[in-house]
Amino acid sequence: MNKFLVKVVPLLQVPLKDSSVDIAVFCLSLMGTNLADFLKEANRVLKKGGFLKIAEVSSRFDDVRSFLTALSGLGFKLVSKDTENTHFYSFDFVKTGPALENMKKIAVQLKPCVYKKR
Repeated sequence: MNKFLVKVVPLLQVPLKDSSVDIAVFCLSLMGTNLADFLKEANRVLKKGGFLKIAEVSSRFDDVRSFLTALSGLGFKLVSKDTENTHFYSFDFVKTGPALENMKKIAVQLKPCVYKKR
């Protein structure tokens, strides 16, 4: 029987050991201005070959290609993406190694969420 633990924690201070997690999920949680730091923390706790799943509101993306390039520099390889949905984009990555240390501050930017009055 598999055991799963779901716990809410600060994204920059995840109380887990390095390379101890098989999968990390960011679902509508990349809202800060320091996205690269959040994703570096995911890289830290993920095992090599572990999976990173990201689901975000499609309106937040100006340039999907630059987002994917930044994730590559953070040690992730794209496995699959779904950018056909009009409301949400989803991405699956695999950890290939540590985030590149010698790169200048990796810019990962998404637009703010736009909420529509209904």
